[in-house]
Amino acid sequence: MNEWQKEMIAGFQEKNPNVKINLIIVPEDQVDQKAQTMIAGGDVPDVFVTNWGFSGFSTYKDQLLDLAPYIKKDPDSVKGIGDDIMNVYRSGDKTYGIPIVALGSYLFYNKDLFDQAGISYPPTDWNDKSWTWDKMVEVAKKLTKNMDNAQKRVFGVYDELFPQTADAWLFGGDYFKPEAYKTNMMGEPTVSDEGVRRGIQAHLDLIQKYKVHPSTADLNSISAIGVPFLTGQVAMHMKHGGGFWVNKPAKFRWGVAALPYTVENRRTTMFIDSVNILKATKHPDEAWAFVRHITDPNGGAKRFMEVTNATPANGELLKQWYEMMAKNLDMTPAQIKQVHEGSLAIANESPNHLIKNFNAINNAILQPLNSVYDGKKDIDTALKEIKSGLNALK
Repeated sequence: MNEWQKEMIAGFQEKNPNVKINLIIVPEDQVDQKAQTMIAGGDVPDVFVTNWGFSGFSTYKDQLLDLAPYIKKDPDSVKGIGDDIMNVYRSGDKTYGIPIVALGSYLFYNKDLFDQAGISYPPTDWNDKSWTWDKMVEVAKKLTKNMDNAQKRVFGVYDELFPQTADAWLFGGDYFKPEAYKTNMMGEPTVSDEGVRRGIQAHLDLIQKYKVHPSTADLNSISAIGVPFLTGQVAMHMKHGGGFWVNKPAKFRWGVAALPYTVENRRTTMFIDSVNILKATKHPDEAWAFVRHITDPNGGAKRFMEVTNATPANGELLKQWYEMMAKNLDMTPAQIKQVHEGSLAIANESPNHLIKNFNAINNAILQPLNSVYDGKKDIDTALKEIKSGLNALK
């Protein structure tokens, strides 16, 4: 991504020699702390992708510049971006960002391991009810091997769906009431939701009952070697669309499929990232010009797609993305289109983008759940701790 950022800056400054851009590169886990420190000190970044921090857009919304006046003067700035995507960053008559990527959640899989085991690839059709959670477990059992050899062991599946609420969504539940996503405030948590319990139990069974998923200790061990999917120690990886660029350097053949069918009211998580401007900027017009430059479907947005493999938010680029990923993954453009559109069709925008201070909320859920998955607590105890931890954050 740094390659793209530097290319965008060089291109913009060549066209605008009187504008100097200072690139601030911050590790993802430090973005929120850095951004909030700068804002509190009055030294705000002019242009900022709020969702590249864990807390996300809603945490920063009150600090952002309304871009609606710029868009009104330049309607082509959002041409090709559908209302379903733009609406994430609209509030009344205000618009707070220009989307650049729109990621779904998927199952990435190692084609070589599937071929060696003589197993058919999972489907790209999200409505294929033969591809159930139980079927995924059955396949994962066949792919799990060499458990007595730390260097050669392969886990059938790794559920890395983000954030911690994602498993609940997949099983028809939620930790929060619907209004939380509209008010951007967590409100009263709904941890007793049956879908929440189903999601936790399903994840737990992968680890403790079926032994097809790495434990925390296993993850620490295999992650020391490298990214578990890329090292070939995970056959199926449940992850958001960042997998398209994380998996780019893989030395084996890989593909993308639908997450397994669970319940009728299942939901997946989508991540629409936009480029934002801080309202305290001293250079709003220059900042807008730069935002326009990097989100242009014929320029910056296209290059971002080409460099990272990321799914573009602008529909004008989707056909090219389908073709590009089909070539990279030895799949057809129709398959890539089906798996992407199918994911977004049942997706809601990620809670960490819509609920304020979600980093702390996610941690309040994560810590008790890890104890469950490690066999140190039962689900009831963990849910009580989660409820208490969430209530303390209200």
